[in-house]
Amino acid sequence: MASREPKGLVPFTRESLEFMKQHIAKKHSEEQRDLTPNTDLEVGKELPFAYGNLPQGMVLEPLEDVDPYYKNKNTFMVLNKSRTIFRFNATWCTFSPFSSTRRTTIKILVHPFFRLFILISVLIDCIFMSMTEMPKWGPVLQNTLLGIYTFEILIKLIARGIWVEPFYFFGDPWNWLDFSVTLFEHITRYLPLYFIPIFRISRNLRILKIIPLNQGLRSFVGILIHCLKKLTGVITLTLFFLSVFSLIGMGLFMGNLKHKCLRWPQENETATLHNKTGNPYYIRETENFYYLEGENSALLCGNRTDAGQCPEGYVCVKAGTNPDYGFTNFDTFGWALLAMFRLMTQDYPEALYHQILYASGKVYMIFFVVISFWFAFYIASLFLGILAKSCEEEKLKTKARKVEPKFQQTLKELQERNEAAETNATQIEMKKRSPTSIITSLNMLDDAAAAIRHEEELKKSRKRCPSCWYRCTKTFLIWNCSPCWLKLKEFIHMIIMDPFTDLVLAICIILNICFLALDSYPMSEETKNVLSIGNLICVGIFTAEMILKIIAMHPYGYFQVGWNIFDSLIVFHGLAEFYLANIHGLAPFRTFRVLRIFKLVKYWPTFKILMQILNDSLVALKDLVLLLLTFTFFSAVVGLKLFGMNYKEGVCNIDKDCRLPHWHMQDFFHSYLNVFRILCGEWIETLWDCFKVAGQFSCIPFYMMVILIGNLLVSNPCFYIFLEKLM
Repeated sequence: MASREPKGLVPFTRESLEFMKQHIAKKHSEEQRDLTPNTDLEVGKELPFAYGNLPQGMVLEPLEDVDPYYKNKNTFMVLNKSRTIFRFNATWCTFSPFSSTRRTTIKILVHPFFRLFILISVLIDCIFMSMTEMPKWGPVLQNTLLGIYTFEILIKLIARGIWVEPFYFFGDPWNWLDFSVTLFEHITRYLPLYFIPIFRISRNLRILKIIPLNQGLRSFVGILIHCLKKLTGVITLTLFFLSVFSLIGMGLFMGNLKHKCLRWPQENETATLHNKTGNPYYIRETENFYYLEGENSALLCGNRTDAGQCPEGYVCVKAGTNPDYGFTNFDTFGWALLAMFRLMTQDYPEALYHQILYASGKVYMIFFVVISFWFAFYIASLFLGILAKSCEEEKLKTKARKVEPKFQQTLKELQERNEAAETNATQIEMKKRSPTSIITSLNMLDDAAAAIRHEEELKKSRKRCPSCWYRCTKTFLIWNCSPCWLKLKEFIHMIIMDPFTDLVLAICIILNICFLALDSYPMSEETKNVLSIGNLICVGIFTAEMILKIIAMHPYGYFQVGWNIFDSLIVFHGLAEFYLANIHGLAPFRTFRVLRIFKLVKYWPTFKILMQILNDSLVALKDLVLLLLTFTFFSAVVGLKLFGMNYKEGVCNIDKDCRLPHWHMQDFFHSYLNVFRILCGEWIETLWDCFKVAGQFSCIPFYMMVILIGNLLVSNPCFYIFLEKLM
């Protein structure tokens, strides 16, 4: 097997290409059969420092691939100033790798400013897409952005070549997306295809260009696809059971939700009973149904003894329309499937429970209990179990990678290990030679090591600021005055660092939390005075703690600790509150008192561990949050383009006064709120409004996209990451 030892960087020349071709011709690939791509040398990662410094002449220039896996793959790599790895194919379908044109396009493509320029263009395009009305300069900006995207595709085509293998242009699915969207946009400039929805929203796919421009987002999308492959069996099983329960629901409740309480004609009325009940228009008239006060739908009823009963003078007949504008029923498989999907996602299920129990009988409660248990517990457990298994597999893969040589080990770390080994050898030698003075020698060695560490910390800090700053620091922030002052400092240091002082401060923080919890509205003057005095005492204690610690540690040493900086901010806020609390408009300034709770982290180790886990999880979730924001923005823009005009023209279909409801998609702000509500699990009511203004065939695909991608593919990786942090 080929050696994986780090070698120096070598420029990629014609001789390198010829040697590579000879190597492939001799079929030396058998000796690399067990090789896999090195994870430290993947595209988008930084070149490890084990390969040494990057000479200026090798920046943005073709280099021989350092990964042995690509020894016979006809590839070369390019590094930018940040040592980021880019990999290209040495075979060519457009220009030779030694062509000046291709080398120029490669330099443009891998340069960080090019990616930044494209990212800024995409962000400007996103802002432009969220506008409801196009400004006068809109067409000019649109043409400019289209020219930028076309130029980007040309650069990629020349630099990478036209082919579908890895590292070619069409070997990357994101390049397919860019090419398709740009091609559609060019087509719509010459053909009137805006009336077709797919062409109308194709340009909005440009928002997804943010994902490949960010390496973290791109990696996270790969994790999502990996999870989707793992969940394929469970998703298929879920669809199967949804279909089965939908068919069962059709057999049990078909037509039952049309049961209404119809007004029965009295014998003393002028018209005959036959003329009244035999007239179909009599049944269709809504005023003949019984309505509860404040309800828009007629009262449901059933013919069973355990179903809903009609009041006196009314009879239960199968007439009228289904509830919820006719969209809630089990009359066809499609509507039954939507009702089951609604129960599975637990969106407003109690309303559907009541409707079925009123119309069919209380015995069918068993049906809903089985569905809730099956989907909310069993299927959900399958999802989480597969994700946990995937997490364990990833951990095993990570452990397996640790066995391989680690190229990310820097020269500095190796040198520090050698120094540590020499120090240990020195300690052992001192123990052998001088057993009588071992304690003194080890103490001296510990003091020397502490002094060296202190000097290294000072050197690291001095690299960040100019030398004049440290002269000012020694003069003003390190208080080494008279011997009396030093004795006072030592005495205060002994008191403020005592464990009993920490206990007193912790009790003070807990009492302050109790004072915050007793705050209410309205309050009597006595309670208000007590809380004010308590707050004053707590602020005084925190201020005294800060002053004493500054005296004991010097201002320079005090503000080197992060928790001390946090404590000082709490103190400054408490002191400023006394002067700003009575100013009109600054009353919310008091809400920052809640930050005092986090002072307990220093004195509560378990709380500190949990906060550290939460912090690590939030750091790991940064890419997920950015991906969620990108998807939400994309969905809001698509909803605006698809349904914005429908809500404006069909508003009278959902409101008799022709007013827009609170949840609509006529502008970007309300469209974003609507998408956010769907992601939170409340989607069925807004779906009914969408049905009435835009129809079923356009609303259902949009809502299913937001629900499935947003809830299933984003919330489950959250569990995956938290589980990975806790395992």
